[in-house]
Amino acid sequence: MLDQAFNQVYTKFKLHFYQQIFNKFESREATLTTVESFCMEVIMALGHPTIAEFSNMMNLSTPNAAYKINNLVKKGYVKKVQSSTDKREYHLYPTKKYVDYYSISYAYLQHVVDRAKQRFSTEDLQKLEEMLNIVAEELMPEIELPHAGAPRAAE
Repeated sequence: MLDQAFNQVYTKFKLHFYQQIFNKFESREATLTTVESFCMEVIMALGHPTIAEFSNMMNLSTPNAAYKINNLVKKGYVKKVQSSTDKREYHLYPTKKYVDYYSISYAYLQHVVDRAKQRFSTEDLQKLEEMLNIVAEELMPEIELPHAGAPRAAE
């Protein structure tokens, strides 16, 4: 039953995001391909990765990753910012254009959290947070994420 509960929550978050995105597409043509959307999700999850960090996470060759990133730059969804410590490296920052697009998903997550705060006791919420942290940090060691809050755009 636990596996079904996890799957149901995960699926509902995905479906809500897809509904909102398709609603936006009714008024304008989609500019991100499916693969580009996945690439942007990875960039958002990794914080401000370098092209090498992005390519490692996606198991892509560096030239293939650079090609995908350059397309996202051309479309105005990513900004490459030169590292202040190593001038050969560039960090990837989502632009405001993408953060606005992405915030649809983040806003719904916040809405669900707000509902949970109304529904559950403080003790239950603390236990849920503890359990989710254990799942994320101990039970999912294959994926390391930087600790991040709400999405931020490149300035």
